[in-house]
Amino acid sequence: MAKIYELQPDIFSNYVPSVVEKLNESIYFRGGNIIIEPIPLPLIFTSRHSSKELPSGFHGRCIPLMSDELIESLKKIGVSNLQCFPAEIRSSVDRSIWTNYQAVNVIGKISCADFTSSKFTHIMDRPESDDLPLVAFENLKVNPNCTRDALLFRLAESPGVILIAEKVANYLLSIHSEQDWGITLDER
Repeated sequence: MAKIYELQPDIFSNYVPSVVEKLNESIYFRGGNIIIEPIPLPLIFTSRHSSKELPSGFHGRCIPLMSDELIESLKKIGVSNLQCFPAEIRSSVDRSIWTNYQAVNVIGKISCADFTSSKFTHIMDRPESDDLPLVAFENLKVNPNCTRDALLFRLAESPGVILIAEKVANYLLSIHSEQDWGITLDER
C-alpha cells in the first residue's frame, strides 16, 4: 500500500516571507477551492532572506509560496491541481528580489483521515456548509485507500494540511533533499 506524506514548509526555516498587501477576506488559499476573485499581481512578500541566504523552494502555510522549480517538478510527476499566481520575495536586508516564486492554491480536498488511529481535537461543526467538522490533528493518520490515488491534495477534515502521494515525495527527494527544497515530509 502506497504511503501518504504531509507536505509542509521547513519547520526550522530561519525566515518566513510575509505578504505585504492584505488580501480580501474572500481570497482564501487554504480552502481547496478555486480562487475567482482578482488578486493584485505579482503578490509581494518581504523576508529577511538575502543574497547570502537565499529563500528555499517552499514557504508559508496561509499562502503557500513555491519556487518555479518546485512547481515544475510537481507538474512533471503529474500534479495538475495547482492554481498559481506570480509572486515576488523582496529582501528587507539587502533589497534582493526573487521573481521565480508563485503563490499556490492547492485545489481539491479529500476526506481520508483515519479517526480511529489519529489523535485530534474537534474544533467546530460547520453546519452552514457541506464541509466536514473542522479538527486539529496532533497525530494524523491517513487511510491511503480513501485518497483515490490523488497525487497532491488538501485534507478535508483539516484543509490547512497538504498531503502528497509517496511517488511525489520520492520524486522530489530524487531531485533535492528536504532541506534544499525547504520542505518537511511527515509520513501520515
